[in-house]
Amino acid sequence: MKKRMLSLLLLLVLTGCASPAPAEPDAPPEEPPAVSETASLPALTPLTELTTPAEITEGRAPAGGYQLPDIPPLGPFTDDDFPVLAAELPEVDAAFYGLQWDKALIRWGDSLAEFDWPWLTSQQILPRLYCFDLDDDREDELIVICHPGTGTGVSVDKLHVLEKNPDGTLTDCALPWEFFREDLSEAMSVETVNGRTYSILGTELTDITELLQEQEDGDPACIEGFRFGDIVSFEVIPEPLFYGESLRFRGAAWLDGEGFHPTLSYAAEVDAAVLYQDGVFTLSQIHLS
Repeated sequence: MKKRMLSLLLLLVLTGCASPAPAEPDAPPEEPPAVSETASLPALTPLTELTTPAEITEGRAPAGGYQLPDIPPLGPFTDDDFPVLAAELPEVDAAFYGLQWDKALIRWGDSLAEFDWPWLTSQQILPRLYCFDLDDDREDELIVICHPGTGTGVSVDKLHVLEKNPDGTLTDCALPWEFFREDLSEAMSVETVNGRTYSILGTELTDITELLQEQEDGDPACIEGFRFGDIVSFEVIPEPLFYGESLRFRGAAWLDGEGFHPTLSYAAEVDAAVLYQDGVFTLSQIHLS
């Protein structure tokens, strides 16, 4: 009896001191979620130049015997003041006479020609005249820059290049306004990548993210493109000796799309050199800023 009890006690002691059964190994950690690849901008294509044929108009012989003034107006003028001397370039005997708000008479030496040009708005920003060899043909052209467009978010110059023909008549070669609205607008693009939005022209881009954040209704996903043509300016810049003058363009574009207001949502500015030859205009050295 005692032996049986001792055997049971010994069995209980051995059982209690035995090592516990090994725990099951922990499950391997889960694989981290795959990191998506970072999006990148599309390949950018250089934009060296844009060209367009000129709008060509032959000047008309003056319709009547106008009493052309010798001095420009001293201040704002009205319909009763036409014709007015709006601009002149005495060194080449050239002058611009406004016959009506949308009609002009150009005198260049012995040449006189009428043109149907919208050239004046209620703000009465007068035209500018320049004369130099724009197309390197050893003959001067008369460059006329009018300002036919003003308003909220609108400031439009119109560029006319006048050629004097052997018979003394004048031919107007104008840079079409549609060139900016269509060709230059189509050259611009917009991309949103990794939460940032960029305007793109050729290989140049600018970050317009902060500008978009200032738009109350503007959503980058609604941008359809850019529209040029409502801010257009031209400037003649004197160059160093032996290089003559150069003609420059500067314009701004607004974002087009739902929630963006025409002529108010400006988000890009472009400047370029303006070249002219054989009835064709070219924008060169195009720069996005």
